[in-house]
Amino acid sequence: MDTFILQQVLNGLSTGMTYVVLALGLTLVFGVLHVMNFAHGDLYMVGALIAFIAAAQHQLPYGWAVLLAIGCSGLLAIVIDRLAVRPLVARKQGSADTLLSTYALSLLVSEAVLAVWGPTPQAVPGLVGSVDFIGITLTYQRTLVLVAGLLMVAGVHMVLRHTLFGKQIRALAEDRFAAAVVGIPVRRIGSQTFVLAGVLAGAAGALMVPVLTFSPVMGHNVLTKIFAVVVIGGMGSVRGTLVCGLALGVLETFGSMYFSATVNLALVYVLLLLVLLFKPAGLFGKKG
Repeated sequence: MDTFILQQVLNGLSTGMTYVVLALGLTLVFGVLHVMNFAHGDLYMVGALIAFIAAAQHQLPYGWAVLLAIGCSGLLAIVIDRLAVRPLVARKQGSADTLLSTYALSLLVSEAVLAVWGPTPQAVPGLVGSVDFIGITLTYQRTLVLVAGLLMVAGVHMVLRHTLFGKQIRALAEDRFAAAVVGIPVRRIGSQTFVLAGVLAGAAGALMVPVLTFSPVMGHNVLTKIFAVVVIGGMGSVRGTLVCGLALGVLETFGSMYFSATVNLALVYVLLLLVLLFKPAGLFGKKG
């Protein structure tokens, strides 16, 4: 029984790591631009789509499929930033306007993919094999998700703490006007942060899609969960994102043993509502 529980915990951590990487990009964008990107789930979906096209349809090595997915998601992030985010931020329009504009682009992207590839889920080949120890089996693909996710989180942390770009990001998150006064290129750093979030989302999609299957609606399905991770962890809190993302993955894995996917999602909504009612800043967020 203990082995079974540990097996489920490891499976949940690999799923949770995907939520962490996705939510990390979302919380970076919120921290710097103070907007919520409703198309973030579609960046994840496009990463999975490119991996599907490259690995399943064109039989490219999986490593190349991941790199192509990251590049294409980064390019799509540039398009979304230029069309739906940067113009509204420059005009100092409210976050609700940006939410609506990114939602419109999200519908455009998902409907286009649905029209071309159809609604049928598609399997994507990944790493084959598994690691076995003390009666626990962890596939190479889930191991890759865990390791790559940890490396991405650590990499973002190092960038934020020890590079000029990271210091500029933190300065913008602290005070956009003061950052502009001291000469930080506010618009460029904001766009680069948006692209970084897109790259993280694309990588998460390409890494996780062999564990799941590709579907044009997979971005919308995950969006609610990563919004919950960001809000529950605390807007702009990297530590809160890490803790809550992993916890949600584990809870979801155990919940799927007893409840349907619909009930699992309803429980996420209940948890989100409770946090908003009793701790609006999130578990690790700061009041502001």
